[in-house]
Amino acid sequence: MLPLLMVLLLGVADFGRLFSAGITIEASARNAAETGAIERLRHHPPPAADPGFTPYYQALHLAAAKAACAEARLLPNATFDESTRTCPTMPVVRVCVHDGLDPICGAAIAGFDPAPAGQCNHLTAAWKAWNNTSGGLEDSHSVEVRVCYRFTTLIGLQMDLPFGASIHLGDIWLQKERVFVVDCAPGDPTWPAC
Repeated sequence: MLPLLMVLLLGVADFGRLFSAGITIEASARNAAETGAIERLRHHPPPAADPGFTPYYQALHLAAAKAACAEARLLPNATFDESTRTCPTMPVVRVCVHDGLDPICGAAIAGFDPAPAGQCNHLTAAWKAWNNTSGGLEDSHSVEVRVCYRFTTLIGLQMDLPFGASIHLGDIWLQKERVFVVDCAPGDPTWPAC
């Protein structure tokens, strides 16, 4: 009876830890998208005639990824590097600025994991166009952030059940994505493609 109660107790503890990690990863994606949107408002985008202006977008992606990393830094598997404020392996972060000009939408970010695990399948999924998400008359732009994190349970449980079913608890991959709309400043002629 005692082993069963211990598994039950650890299961309840794991559920609480998983729930907390899920909230943290969701907050990291949301805060990163907001940071990317604010950075885009703060620094005007490159001219529409120069969609290959990669350094501008690299800086936006890096700012958003650092925000996600800083938010998730206290999670057990996070690999936060205080000196660079990056996460070399976990969580994995991808960013896309939906303005029709971002030449590196969803690309690997310097200082972050260049190759997401196979379990992070939403990082490699197609990036949708999110223009006009605010419902206004003008097209709006947005910043989308996707975060993937490996949560490790307290106990690795592999149990075969009758009729070919099984239960496996070990690593659980949390995947979150958030979009933050960047509305064009009304009457500002310096904003291209607004």
